[in-house]
Amino acid sequence: MTYSGSFNDNCAGANLAQTAGLASGSSFPSGTTANSFTVTDGSGNTATCSFTVTVNDTEAPTITCPANVVVSNDPGQCAAIVTYSVSFNDNCAGANLAQTAGLASGSSFPSGTTSNSFTVTDGSGNTAACSFTVTVNDTEIPTITCPANVVVSNDPGQCAAIVTYSVSFNDNCAGANLAQTAGLASGSSFPSGTTLNSFTVTDGSGNTATCSFTVTVNDTEAPTITCPANVVVSNDPGQCAAIVTYSVSFNDNCSGANLAQTAGLASGSSFPAATTSNSFTVTDGSGNTATCSFTVTVNDTEAPTITCPANVVVSNDPGQCAAIVTYSVSFNDNCAGANLAQTAGLASGSSFPSGTTSNSFTVTDGSGNTAACSFTVTVNDTEIPTITCPANVVVSNDPGQCAAIVTYSVSFNDNCAGANLAQTAGLASGSSFPTGVTSNSFTVTDGSGNTATCSFTVTVNDTEIPTITCPANVVVSNDPGQCAAIVTYSVSFNDNCAGANLAQTTGLASGSSFPSGTTANSFTVTDGSGNSATCSFTVTVNDTGNPDHHLPRQCGGQQRSRPMRGDRDLFSQLQ
Repeated sequence: MTYSGSFNDNCAGANLAQTAGLASGSSFPSGTTANSFTVTDGSGNTATCSFTVTVNDTEAPTITCPANVVVSNDPGQCAAIVTYSVSFNDNCAGANLAQTAGLASGSSFPSGTTSNSFTVTDGSGNTAACSFTVTVNDTEIPTITCPANVVVSNDPGQCAAIVTYSVSFNDNCAGANLAQTAGLASGSSFPSGTTLNSFTVTDGSGNTATCSFTVTVNDTEAPTITCPANVVVSNDPGQCAAIVTYSVSFNDNCSGANLAQTAGLASGSSFPAATTSNSFTVTDGSGNTATCSFTVTVNDTEAPTITCPANVVVSNDPGQCAAIVTYSVSFNDNCAGANLAQTAGLASGSSFPSGTTSNSFTVTDGSGNTAACSFTVTVNDTEIPTITCPANVVVSNDPGQCAAIVTYSVSFNDNCAGANLAQTAGLASGSSFPTGVTSNSFTVTDGSGNTATCSFTVTVNDTEIPTITCPANVVVSNDPGQCAAIVTYSVSFNDNCAGANLAQTTGLASGSSFPSGTTANSFTVTDGSGNSATCSFTVTVNDTGNPDHHLPRQCGGQQRSRPMRGDRDLFSQLQ
């Protein structure tokens, strides 16, 4: 600040003295400075004057908040501890920072979005404010536990069983809900067979977990069967046989039991001479059986007859490469003593292998007369093989790679030997799987053309943070005649996967005209998976140019006025 004052006296030799304040051209501090002067002539006469210089601080302070923060919850918590920093600056000392909303750095921020606001106020009441948000996403999947698979026998006399069970679940945040998506509630009457019970727990952020188990009710109650007593009759007149009728009764706790005659002749048949054994088996839907038998004895001398069943075509028994087949071959003779012999094949009730088996029989009576018959038993393998794929695989990329080597195993089984496994989609175990999701599918085919398939996915997440390098802090002098300097620099970055992008978040681009003072320059590189890295540096432009004393300063403060011609003497004395 420069100023001038004048004085005069009737006699030469008066002297001017400054009794308070600062000399003209001094740097006056913010606030009010009182300046006083006294002039004294040679006779001791005096005169005084004074004035004030008031410097008002009208420059607002600066404040910088961080960018909005988005994080996942801390493991097992419905919140996350977040640290941050807020910076501020002012041309005068004594500015104060106050948080007006939100939580302090290092606090445990709850799931959801918290707004954080700050105000800086300097000693002159100038203010600046900034704000940012902290968003905590609940990404933690709830846990759910189903009981082990349940296997029970039917309740007595029932084709079902009452079964109770419990399903437990937990989540890091309150409010998760459990829903049954398949099956029956605990305490229900589960029917004979296998019931799949599935459950899903969903938390307030939409994260889900599932589990399932089966309830198998085995019908272990055997059916009942009753045969008549043994029958003994004489042949019908003129016949070497007799017509005999009878009845066989049965019952079971579950519907659908079937009665099969495994030997002998049906009721009302003409029974041959000698003794005929009649056997019956009742089989329910669970394979429980009961049997009974009785004999019909007829004394007859007629030549024998023989009857084979029609060709038999059946599917394999579950889990076997064969099937148990029962049949009956009947014969008759007008005379006693005929004998039945099996000359090829397997006996009724045997386990017949997959394929076709020829069964041949011969009956011979006491006179050497014979009769023969044959039939085939064809067992078709209709059982689908089983195949098991691993659960979906989720891994991070291998270090420095945009992929990951993943190994896995696929198992299969079949009731008959010779099934083959083929991969129909995806990559082999031990391959380098690219980032993203790869679907892998497999098919197993047995010798009869039965097939089963399974599939799973391999997800490779790019979790590798890119690298970024800023230059060291730059300090330069202003360009000649400018209150700034053009500065160039370079920022380099790299990532394991292509496609990372660099963004400048604060400061000026390389090649810009940087103003006198310090400019903070910040950069962030973000890859395609949202991984990011940051760096920063400062550019300081020092004003090292000498101002022209004939001209006002162009950089760094107020202009300095030149004194008026009439005041040069006083100005020189004051200096």
